[in-house]
Amino acid sequence: MILENKVAVVTGGVQGIGRGVCARLARDGARIAVLDLQPATETVAELTAAGAEARALTADVSDPDSVAAAFEEIDRTLGPPSILANVAGVFADVPFLETSVELWDRIMSVNARGTFLCSQAAATRMRERGEGRIVNILSTAAAQAFALESAYCASKGAALLLTRVMAVELAQYGITVNGVGPGTVRTEMGSAYLGGGPIATHELSRTPLQRFGEPADIAEAVAFFASTARWVTGQVLYVDGGFMATGLPVLDGLQAAGGAVS
Repeated sequence: MILENKVAVVTGGVQGIGRGVCARLARDGARIAVLDLQPATETVAELTAAGAEARALTADVSDPDSVAAAFEEIDRTLGPPSILANVAGVFADVPFLETSVELWDRIMSVNARGTFLCSQAAATRMRERGEGRIVNILSTAAAQAFALESAYCASKGAALLLTRVMAVELAQYGITVNGVGPGTVRTEMGSAYLGGGPIATHELSRTPLQRFGEPADIAEAVAFFASTARWVTGQVLYVDGGFMATGLPVLDGLQAAGGAVS
């Protein structure tokens, strides 16, 4: 129970990766604050049934007043946070020339601004205690360009650089800040991205481990940064089955069609 009695705030904890992170940190003994725009009743019930202490808080991570109120409630009910996992995110597949200002602003406000606001609220409290762990859920889209995802890629790229700047500035207070970059994960968002077209087959052809991720895969990386990674900050761990490492498509038997060249 390496995180016993530590308070962990998980944004976007109602479903998908966020829900997996809540369960994983609770398994290590953390007391979980599930912060989401949607009611977190089911997530909290699941955590409680597993023996964890958990609280549900409804908040819009892109709204400063909503975030401030949520963290004040966390202070009152659980205590100041030692861990923050910024998981909340939104996504859209839209051509660049058809991306509206409203859509751009919505994606940036949740994925980038939300990470900023929640991190600032948490880090202020962590500074007073002289320690803390912040883990930001990024994406392979933070480091690679994906067609139809201009706003999403830009928002995750912003969160990536924010992660590094926070790591540099907050180290003096004993706070580490790292990122986890998932590949395509079997969640509601992942399913919307894959759709019914050829993307799934294409992605798997470039993924050496030959499967999509599960929320538990990402949660393990978050747990590492939240617990035993004591001398790691400003880093990103891409959990993608090898997708980022692949150049040419992975061929059967790793043999090119033309054979060896001498």
